[in-house]
Amino acid sequence: MKNLVLTSIILLFILLNSCSKSVSEPQTDWSAIADTTSRALVENYWNADEKRFNYQNDGQSTEFHYWPQAHALDVMLDAYSRTGDEFYLTHIHDWFEGVPVQNGGDFLNRYIDDMEWNVIAMLRAYQLTGDEKFMNATEVVWEDIKAHWSDIAGGGLMWEKEDPYGKNACSNGPAAIFAARLFREKKNFDDLEWAKKIYHWERETLFDEETGAIWDNIRETDDGLKINKDWIFTYNQGTFIGAAVELFDLTNDSIYLQDAIKATDYTLNELTTADGILKSEGDHDGGLFKGIFIRYFTQLIQHHALPREKKQEYLDFLFLNAQTLWNEGTDKERMLFGPYWKTKPEGAVDLTIHLSAAMLMEAAAKLSSAGFSQGMAVSDFEVWSGNPVFEGWYADPEVIVYDNKYWIYPTYSAPYEEQVKFDCFSSADLVSWTKHENIIDTTEVQWANRAMWAPGVIEKDGKYYFFFAANDVHPGEVGGIGVSVADQPQGPFKDLLGEPLINENVNGAQPIDQFIFHDKDGSYYMFYGGWRHCNVVKLNDDFTGIEPLPNGEMFMEVTPEGYVEGPVMFIRDGKYYFMWSEGGWTGPNYSVAYAIADSPFGPFERQGTVLQQDPQVATGAGHHSVLNIPGTDEYYAVYHRRPLTETSPHHRVTCIDKMEFDENGKILPIEITDRGVTTQVLK
Repeated sequence: MKNLVLTSIILLFILLNSCSKSVSEPQTDWSAIADTTSRALVENYWNADEKRFNYQNDGQSTEFHYWPQAHALDVMLDAYSRTGDEFYLTHIHDWFEGVPVQNGGDFLNRYIDDMEWNVIAMLRAYQLTGDEKFMNATEVVWEDIKAHWSDIAGGGLMWEKEDPYGKNACSNGPAAIFAARLFREKKNFDDLEWAKKIYHWERETLFDEETGAIWDNIRETDDGLKINKDWIFTYNQGTFIGAAVELFDLTNDSIYLQDAIKATDYTLNELTTADGILKSEGDHDGGLFKGIFIRYFTQLIQHHALPREKKQEYLDFLFLNAQTLWNEGTDKERMLFGPYWKTKPEGAVDLTIHLSAAMLMEAAAKLSSAGFSQGMAVSDFEVWSGNPVFEGWYADPEVIVYDNKYWIYPTYSAPYEEQVKFDCFSSADLVSWTKHENIIDTTEVQWANRAMWAPGVIEKDGKYYFFFAANDVHPGEVGGIGVSVADQPQGPFKDLLGEPLINENVNGAQPIDQFIFHDKDGSYYMFYGGWRHCNVVKLNDDFTGIEPLPNGEMFMEVTPEGYVEGPVMFIRDGKYYFMWSEGGWTGPNYSVAYAIADSPFGPFERQGTVLQQDPQVATGAGHHSVLNIPGTDEYYAVYHRRPLTETSPHHRVTCIDKMEFDENGKILPIEITDRGVTTQVLK
């Protein structure tokens, strides 16, 4: 009998806390419950001699079952991620030593899905620990998995190596999840193609698009292909949901999110009891099914793009199941659970059943720590913009507030000869955006016969001015920085001059990437320049030309260390913040740095990089502008970046993330996110 002293102490604390009297209903401590459940997994099932988990808790049934080992590792990873407790980390490393020994010397197996569960868990172990042994083992198994795709039934991965005629949902959904995650980790586009190929085969073959059900398998027989539509299990629903969420994150294609919601709704409506509890799917293998569903269901609940009404419904469902299991289905003396979450277990309990319970409790703890709880109102959930904030290939975004709305003016990112127009976007809240098409193009700007890009915008005396670069001017060519004007923010804009405002290289600065800065003394300056040089000029009153700067010069070079292009300036607490882009715009290392000065003319001493790629989210984050919510100290970076899945140098998308400062006024590193920003309505 394993020592349950520590678990009993934790349990006593939970029970005392739950029974305490207070004016308000006491909140369930899901983290403590998860810790109790996950520690009990080790204490009840861990085989210390062989460094793996027994199949039952009684100490008599010590046989080795391969596929639950992966889910036991997943639970330990959940607990370690939540607590940082070395107790779990020790068992994670011991698991890696013991499981392959019991499995015949490695992680390969006759069942394809059994290997897939293990590579999913080991990839997580690699990401949490950084230990290459997990990745090395994962890559070996992944090669073996891919070798068992065949054209029978139109494609799909086999369930069993010796049976090429059967293809199961359980051998394809997990593989799509893993392939998508491996792509995010390694950036091997072959893995992305595998994720898409596997997912779409399962979707076309085993997904009931009308109801959201995932049929268990398809088999080639003498009478033709037969789909088993009678077997519908929660774990197949879960892995289809998980794969859909992974691919939605990578592609931003809404069909994946719609699929995930449809599969979830089927599960909640058809695979539950009348009182909203997931049905028992038996013991043995079936004991694990619900836990696998819960894992990927939780991933969907946390997603920023899930509609608030669905988030409310799904949270209430999960917490109802967790509360029911804890209150009604837990043998708290032995810390064991039954396959039906409203009934306490009797006798020995399979490892698979405990794993499902642990996954549910860890999910409740994760959601609780993120601020979620049962009974939240729809209005309690924040609405996120998501990144990118609007569809389409758009770069070099310039943000400004006009007429109590946010406006973004980006470059239409396309091959050079096609980049001959501008669109803009407006929003009342930073979340929902309206597109205004073709506000100006080369038919209006007669001297612009090639690409136009990098807008700069300003309002003055009721007129809206739109500056732009055109023709990528080189010495002896017509092109440079143009200016247009309109009576409303969405145009149409008319060419103001009929020729470039600046059409020459001065101080080595290519005439592109202009930023219009309105100083506190009323002056309007234009910072501009490519080719690693930046100039500042002073605009005249009607923006038809330039006039001498305070030092008497017409052009003043203000190039800071590392500057490449894309200048931006703003004032905060009396200081001038000068920002710019570094690196090559077509590459992953495009980034933003900044300097602080007491004057718009510098000197500008580089402070550091504040916006750059996150290999898990996106690359090439740069050419930004800065939004300060009027009347507040809230700042946002509006920038373009490259999706992880991009294969074209022109594939750039517009995103928004929060920009914050430390107590000394230094800009903190900007976290680039998929969720974007929350609703910000202008006062």
